Amino acid sequence: MSFVRKQVDTESGFGQELRELRELRGWSSDQLSKTTGIPLFVIQSLEEERLEELRDPSYVERHVRSMVKALDGRVSYFLHKYRMLLERDGHRQGSEQLNFLARLRKSSLFVPSKYFLLLVPLPLALVVGWYVWRQADDLASVPRLEVTAPAENAAVADPRVTVTGLTNPMANVTVNGAPAVVQADGQFKIQISVPRGTTKLTVVARRRYGNQSQLVRYITYNPEYAPAVLDTKTLRPATTTANTTGTNDILKTKDAP
Repeated sequence: MSFVRKQVDTESGFGQELRELRELRGWSSDQLSKTTGIPLFVIQSLEEERLEELRDPSYVERHVRSMVKALDGRVSYFLHKYRMLLERDGHRQGSEQLNFLARLRKSSLFVPSKYFLLLVPLPLALVVGWYVWRQADDLASVPRLEVTAPAENAAVADPRVTVTGLTNPMANVTVNGAPAVVQADGQFKIQISVPRGTTKLTVVARRRYGNQSQLVRYITYNPEYAPAVLDTKTLRPATTTANTTGTNDILKTKDAP
């Protein structure tokens, strides 16, 4: 049995040793990319030590960790080699540990597209909230109710009485239980019949799912009669003439032999 012995070159670079480890495991770059989910160009850039093609070489350290684990290599050794490569190319200052969270700037947390997506539905949410609040307030509040005619304690000469007033356009109005017609501007009008004497008018404005308002009016129906009036001045001379004629006849009768 023969063994293949590989001479270890301590001066070999990070990229070369990473490529040799991949080839030793019999993996291609495409297989390593599919297994780890790391883009193919990142693997090629690391093996060829073209760090300038990487957007953030320090952030790529996690990719190095994933690749070495997948290839069953020594993670600490390859990380050390990679950090030395960063120091050589000037991507690191001093002995600061490469920590993504430590190197992350506050400005990197601001992603305009995400904030824009949050701001777009905000006005819509405000409009919907205002509309819901208005509907709830309308349902909870008492509807407006004014009666413009007839006046309180009014005396009418016609049994057909017209009741008018003002309320909310969405309210239902009844007068003594009879529904009135409510216009778009809130004005309502209804004509009802009243009996002779005093009548109580109960006007109610009610919301469909809310409270109600109520006003009461008292009116009096007094029918007007116009009977014929005798003219006493015209009838008096006729009576006098008749009486005089009758008296003369009596006198003549008494004077006759």
